[in-house]
Amino acid sequence: MTDTIETGRGAPRGRSTTAAAGGTTTDPDTHPAAESCADTAAPDRNRTRYLAATGVALWGSQIGQAAVPLTAVTVLHAGAQGTALLKTALTLPFVLLGLPVGAWLDRVPRRPVMIGADLVRAVALATLPLAAWAHRLTMAHLLAVVLLQGTATVFFDLAAQSIVKDIAPGRLLAGANARSATIAQAALIAGPPLAGWAAGLLTPPTVLLAMTAGYLWSAAWLATLGVRERPAAPSPGASLAREIADGVRFVVRRPVLRAVLASGCLANIGIAGTTTLLPVLALNELHWSESTLGLFLGAGGVGGLIGALGAVRLAARLGAGRAALLVGLAVAPLALVLPLIGRPVPAPIAAAAWAVVVLKVGFDSVLMTTFRQDATPAHLMARVNGTMRVLFTAAVALGAATAGVLAAVTGTRCALALAATVLACVWIPTALSPLRKLTTLTAA
Repeated sequence: MTDTIETGRGAPRGRSTTAAAGGTTTDPDTHPAAESCADTAAPDRNRTRYLAATGVALWGSQIGQAAVPLTAVTVLHAGAQGTALLKTALTLPFVLLGLPVGAWLDRVPRRPVMIGADLVRAVALATLPLAAWAHRLTMAHLLAVVLLQGTATVFFDLAAQSIVKDIAPGRLLAGANARSATIAQAALIAGPPLAGWAAGLLTPPTVLLAMTAGYLWSAAWLATLGVRERPAAPSPGASLAREIADGVRFVVRRPVLRAVLASGCLANIGIAGTTTLLPVLALNELHWSESTLGLFLGAGGVGGLIGALGAVRLAARLGAGRAALLVGLAVAPLALVLPLIGRPVPAPIAAAAWAVVVLKVGFDSVLMTTFRQDATPAHLMARVNGTMRVLFTAAVALGAATAGVLAAVTGTRCALALAATVLACVWIPTALSPLRKLTTLTAA
């Protein structure tokens, strides 16, 4: 395929699109991943340990998002305002710290940062059940731990997204992302119910203690990784602010990354708006039970899991860019069914449509992540991931806030229709960008 994307100065012509996009190349100055992938005698073992560690950490994070509010409600008798404050405290570090943490991570080895973040999360969480059992737990203590958890998770997540290209270079990258996305979707499906079941059986503080053990287990697995990293040395005289700006400019100037960013923001705005409004519509207007609503939302999780599992195979059969476009065209417009739940669309049909729509989200979680990583040289990886994470998190906040305001002004169904329309359009950035022409997920 001809070179349609030029992502760096002096990018050589005549290479495949993904190679010119800053993907797997032979230039050690722009892509040292082939040299930095250590333990070459046992690369499969490294990938397995990486997935085991990050998977346990991800499951712990998902369980914690349910167990911490349950602790607030059962131990501190917190109301809706208290639980909302906890959720805000968990996401706030991503917005405030994503850019500087990303720039800093491009200067240092990522594996020690991930281990340190796991240890911080484990120690911070362990204080909650101890305080609860001593009848000394307060909302201020809970908020402080949540803020510390969120901050450590910023470091962990950005480091994990940045080191994966060293552990799984070239053609191995898509498979590693597919496995990570599958673990993520499974955690999204099973994490909250598991937290609720375990909290009922063991009490919420005990669940938090089990999460502490999970973070320690993750740190232990990461300590066994045999990856050699070569962080980029900071440019002489370059400040952290300038390096942050370099990462933002890289995203803005690259057509592939702009398309990935636009697609992800549309999906996050739509999903956040939809999941904010669906419970209101289902419980207040349709008079569903909580269990019925849980089954409906769970159908989306199953769809996302199927999308993640099939992404690499379908991309190989149709071509990566064509698969991203065709799947979006085929399934995203089904989101327009959601505002019609109950009248005139029966709930089972709407649940099936929701599952298919979220299938696209799971599918994109593999393809778009791989496109982003392949289009980014190693020395900018953490900065690009940080920029993306900040904007994606802001899109979630924007989607939820806009949905609430519009529902108050126009009604729940009208606001849900707007959120569904945004979801139905997630394929447009791919159609208007060079992404649609990519034939493979990675260049080598």
